[in-house]
Order: sequence, then structure tokens, then C-alpha cells
Amino acid sequence: MFKDDDNKGAEILVSFLIGGIVGAGLAILFAPQSGKKTRAQIVDMADDIRDSASDYAKRLKKKVS
Repeated sequence: MFKDDDNKGAEILVSFLIGGIVGAGLAILFAPQSGKKTRAQIVDMADDIRDSASDYAKRLKKKVS
């Protein structure tokens, strides 16, 4: 019973994070600035997301083992 509650909380957290990432991406795309600056911001955000996902995967792997 408790395990199901933990999974629900994790699903909600992941959904919230994905929504935030999508919202931030849309905000950057629709911001009034040059294309070069926007592309640089998108690359930086993608790098941050990749690093965060990698860290999360490492923590999850450590927790599972």
C-alpha cells in the first residue's frame, strides 16, 4: 500500500518537472530577442536538463541497488 503511494508522489513530481521544462522552453521561444541568443539559451537549458536527468538516474540506480 505504501509503495503505491510513493509511486504516485514520484509520478506527480516528474509530471510537474516536465510541465515546468515545457513551460520554460515555450517562454524562451516566444521571448522577444535575437535568434542567436535564443538558440544559446536552448542549448544551455538542454545541457542543464541532461545533467539533472543524469544525476537523477545515478541517485535512482544507487537507491535501487
